[in-house]
Amino acid sequence: MKLSIAALLVAMIGWSSQLHGYSAQTDSLEVIMKTFSFQYRQAVEANSTEQRLVHVRQMQRGIAAAQQAPMRDDLAEQFIEGFQRVAAKLDGIEQALLSGELAQAEQKLQQIDRLRVEYHRLRKRSFWQWLFGDRS
Repeated sequence: MKLSIAALLVAMIGWSSQLHGYSAQTDSLEVIMKTFSFQYRQAVEANSTEQRLVHVRQMQRGIAAAQQAPMRDDLAEQFIEGFQRVAAKLDGIEQALLSGELAQAEQKLQQIDRLRVEYHRLRKRSFWQWLFGDRS
């Protein structure tokens, strides 16, 4: 039951963003990225090139909005770099899908997931970082 409620909430966020578009002024970075994550899963699970392309384009809009959204000052530069890296991968996926190179598109989708893991580590501070501060 909890899983289906969570899935419904994520779907509603995705639908709302599709209906109203991404808005850096009204949406927090977290909401934008959760919608991006939903679109990513939809792209991975898509049964056709056309469906996958729709979700990739939604992710492109999400990354553009994320780059304009307010974010923590101490991580802004790293996040912007990450958004640029993801945007480049999304552009490559779009081109691969349009040219019928499905294996290349799939590979780039997997690279986006690896970037997600890399940049989520920046966002989440460990207990020791919280306790003693960053010593890098």
